[in-house]
Amino acid sequence: MTTATDTTATTDRTTTRQPTVDPGAAAPPHAGTEPSVLDGLAVVADRDPHALALVDEHGETTHGALDRTARALGLLLDAQLTPDDHTGRGVDVEQGRAPVPVGAMVAHGAGSVVALLGLLHAGRVVVALDPSLPGARLQHVVALAGIVDVVADAEHADRAAALVPEQGRVLSLEDLLGDARTAAATEGDLAVVPGARERGGRDPAVVVFTSGSTGVPKGVTMTHRQLVVDSVAQREAFRLVPTDRVASVLPHGFAAGLTLVLSALQAGASVHVADPRRTGVDRLVTWVRDARLTTLHTTPHLLRSITGALDPSDDRLRALRVVATLGEAVTGTDVTALRPLLGPGASFCNQTGSSETAVYAVHEIRAGDPVPERSVPAGRIVTGKRIEVRRPDGSVADVGESGAVVCVSDAMTSGYWGAPDATADRAGTAADGTPTWTVGDLGRFDDQGRLTLLGRADDAAKVRGHLVEPSEVEAALRTVDAVQEAAVVAVQAPPAPTRLVAYVVSRPGRRSPSPAAIRRALRDLLPDHMVPTTIVPVTTLPRNERGKVDRTRLPEAPALSTTVGGDGAAFGEDTYDQWQLAVGQIWAEVLGLPAVGPLELPAVGLDNDFSALGGDSLSAEEMLAAVSDRLGVDVPSSELLRHPTLRSFTARIRLGAAAVPGHPDVVTLTARAPGDADPLFCVAGAGALALTFVPLARHLGDRPVFAFQQHGLERRSVPDWSIPAMARRYIELLRVVQPSGPYTLVGHSFGGLVALEMASVLAGAGHEVARVVLLDTHLPEQASERADTVEFGQLDLGRPAARPVPGVLRRLAVRTSALRSRSATPFARIGRRARGVGAGVVRWQGQRHFRAFFDQALLVSRRWEPRPYAGPVTLVVADGNDSGPARWARYLRGPVDAVRVHAEHSSVLREPHVAEVAALVARQSGTP
Repeated sequence: MTTATDTTATTDRTTTRQPTVDPGAAAPPHAGTEPSVLDGLAVVADRDPHALALVDEHGETTHGALDRTARALGLLLDAQLTPDDHTGRGVDVEQGRAPVPVGAMVAHGAGSVVALLGLLHAGRVVVALDPSLPGARLQHVVALAGIVDVVADAEHADRAAALVPEQGRVLSLEDLLGDARTAAATEGDLAVVPGARERGGRDPAVVVFTSGSTGVPKGVTMTHRQLVVDSVAQREAFRLVPTDRVASVLPHGFAAGLTLVLSALQAGASVHVADPRRTGVDRLVTWVRDARLTTLHTTPHLLRSITGALDPSDDRLRALRVVATLGEAVTGTDVTALRPLLGPGASFCNQTGSSETAVYAVHEIRAGDPVPERSVPAGRIVTGKRIEVRRPDGSVADVGESGAVVCVSDAMTSGYWGAPDATADRAGTAADGTPTWTVGDLGRFDDQGRLTLLGRADDAAKVRGHLVEPSEVEAALRTVDAVQEAAVVAVQAPPAPTRLVAYVVSRPGRRSPSPAAIRRALRDLLPDHMVPTTIVPVTTLPRNERGKVDRTRLPEAPALSTTVGGDGAAFGEDTYDQWQLAVGQIWAEVLGLPAVGPLELPAVGLDNDFSALGGDSLSAEEMLAAVSDRLGVDVPSSELLRHPTLRSFTARIRLGAAAVPGHPDVVTLTARAPGDADPLFCVAGAGALALTFVPLARHLGDRPVFAFQQHGLERRSVPDWSIPAMARRYIELLRVVQPSGPYTLVGHSFGGLVALEMASVLAGAGHEVARVVLLDTHLPEQASERADTVEFGQLDLGRPAARPVPGVLRRLAVRTSALRSRSATPFARIGRRARGVGAGVVRWQGQRHFRAFFDQALLVSRRWEPRPYAGPVTLVVADGNDSGPARWARYLRGPVDAVRVHAEHSSVLREPHVAEVAALVARQSGTP
C-alpha cells in the first residue's frame, strides 16, 4: 500500500521521521514549553553575531543586531499595542478563544522581516498585510482576523488607518525601529516580554490568508511547531548553510515567503530581499548576480518570465546553486528552458506544500538528471510529514493508484481562523492519534516513493464519460512548442455536453500558434477526450498576489455555438450527406479535432465557422490543398470567406472547379453596403494570403475591409517584379471599390512597403490618404539582414506540384536536392533565389508554393528604395524589430505615431495581439 514517506522512507513504511531540535540551530526550550523559531534565531545570534543576516536596498544587518533589534522592538510594541485579553497559550481556535492578531503593513523589504519578528517577540499573533492587495481584499482580511492595531511604514500609514476600527491604532514602524535600534545598541541583556517566550507547540504564531484561487480566502493559523518543523525540513531539503545567500522575492504574507525567511535565518544564512513587482525581470536578474545569491525560490510564473526574457548566453544566474518553484505545477519544459542559464552544478527543485501543511514534498532535479517530459513530480516527503493517498472509502491506495492526498503530522495548522466548519471539513485524526489534513489535491505514489500531484480534487470533470484532470491537460499544453502558460477549465452548462476550454499564452518572441495547431499538437500527447474543444489565446493569465492563476478572472469562454459540435449526440445518422462527411473529416484533421460518435462523424457542426474553430491562414492553405488532393476541386482561399461554415463551404465544393466571381488579387473580408464607413485596404506580407487579415477584420465590426495579395499567388501567373508595379495593380482594384479618398491603408511586413508606395502614388495624383499603418514593416536593408533567419534557413526547393517548367530551374532543383543535408548558407541563398525566380510559374507543393512568393518578394524589396512620404503614418513595431521612427526618418516626412506591440512579427495579426492592433487602427482611422 502507498503510505506516507519521508526523505529516506520506502512506500510500505507507515511512520515518519520526527524532527529534532538541532542544538546548533535552536536554543533549549523553556521548562514546560516547546522551542519556537525565536529560540533558533537566538542561538544563531549568539554563535555568529557578526555574520550577515538581512539585506535590502536600504542596508544590511548582522544576526546579532537583528536579534537584539527584534527583541527591543517586541518590548516597545508590547507597551503600545491594545492589551490582549487572551494569553494565546493552548487556544482553541474553533471555540473562538484566540488572541487578537496584529497587522503589519510594510513594503516588501528588510523592514517587513523586522516588523514580523518584533511582533512575535511581543507575544502577538501576526498577520502580514501585503500593500499590493486591493483595498477590498485587505478589508476582508482585517475583518476576518479581528485586527485592531496595525504596524505600518510611512508609505502605507494612510491606507492602514482606513482599515483599522475606531478603537484601533496605527503604529509607525520607522519611529519604533529608531527607538529599538538605540536600545539594541546599549550594553547588557534585554528584557523579555512576559509570556512571549513560553509560547510554542500548537499555539498560534501567524495567520496567513490563502490566495482565494479556489474560493473565498481563508485565514490559516500557522503554529509555532509548524514553523519550527518546516524550518528543519527546508534546511535539509535545500541544504541551507551559513554561507548561503538566499533571495527573498515571495511576499511575506505568503506562507512560503515567510517560512523561507525563517528557515534561512535559522540556518545562519543571509536573506536578501527584493520585490520583483517593483524591479521587473531585468533588474531582478542583475540583482541576483550582483548580490552573489546562491538560492532563488520563486513562483513558476516569475520563472517563466525570467527564462522568456533571457538569452541562453546570459550569465547572471550562473552563481545560483538552487532554483526552486512553488505554488503551481511546473513541467519539464520549464526546467529545460532554465538549464542553459544556470551553472554546471545547479539544481532545480519543485517545492510542494500549502499554507495549512507548509512544505511536505520536494523533488530535486540535479544538473545531470533527466528532465521529465511533462509534469515534474511533487517528490519525496520531507522531515516531519507523512503523506497518505486515500481512496474514496478512506483506505490507503496502492502504489500507482490515484486518490486524495492527506497529510499526517502534528506540525500543521490548528485550523482556519474563525471558521470551525471549514476546519472540520479538512481536519481529522489518524489511527495513531496524529492530526491529519486533507490537502484537496489528487495524487499518486510511484515505486520510488515519489508523489505526483494530479490536480485539485474539485477540478476533475467528466468529458464524454471520462474523468479528466485539467492540470494534466495544462501540463501537456506547456510542452507544446511556443506555448508558455496555460489554464484549462471545464465548462458545464447543461444541457450542452461538458467541454474543456484552454486559455493559452505564447512564448515571448514566438509566433502565436493557432488554436488548430495547438489542438493538433495535443492529439499527439493526449487522448481525444482530453483535447480542449475551445482554445482562447490571451496575452497574460490573470494572477493574484501569490502568482497563482485567478480562474475567477479568466475571460468568459466562447459560446458553444462557435466551437465543435460536441460529443456526437448532436449529430443524427442522416445529418451529413457524403460530401459533408468528406469535407468535415478534412476540416477536423486540419483543425486538430477528433472524430467522435459511433459512426465516426466529424467533430464539426454543419454551421460551425472555420475561423471560429481556430483556423487561420496557414490551416486554410492546408485545408484547401487537402480538398484539392482528395476531392479534386481547386478553389481560391477567398471562397472560404464567402462560405465560412461547413454547410456552405461544402455546397461550394459541390460546384467543382467552375469559375467564380471575384478577382484573385483582392479579397473582400467584410462586404461594403450603402452608407457604410470608408473601407480599410490591407496589403498582405510576402507569400501571405489576404486571409491573414481576417482576425483584424473581425475586430473591426461591420467596417468594410479589403485585402490584397501577390499576383499569381492563387492562380498561376507571372508575379509583379517591382513594388511600383504591385502598387499600380492594387490601386486599380482599390479605385473600383472606392473611386476617391480619403483612403486608409494597412500593410503588414513586406506589404507595408507596397502600402507606402500606394500612398505616395495616390497623394501625388491629388487623392487624400487619411493614414498609412505599417504593421511591423522592415526597411529593405533589414530584409537582407533577416533573410536567413526570418524563415527558411535550409536549402530546400521542394517538389513541383505538377508538370514543372523544364530547363534551368528544374535542373537546379534536382542538383541542389542532393545538398539538402548541408548547411552551407551560400548554396541556400542560391536555392532560395532560384525558387523566388520561379514563383508563379513553377507550382510547388504545399507551403513551398508560398515560400517561393516570399523569396520573390525578398528579391523585389532588396533593390527598392522607398520614396519620401509626407502623410500621417502609424508605425506598429513588434518585438525584435529596431526600425523605429529614427530609422524611418529619411522616408517618413510627416507626422509619425510609433506603437510597440509585444508580439512576434507574424503574431501582430493573430490572437490575442490583433485585438490591440485593431483598437489602434479603429482609433486612428475613425472606425465607429
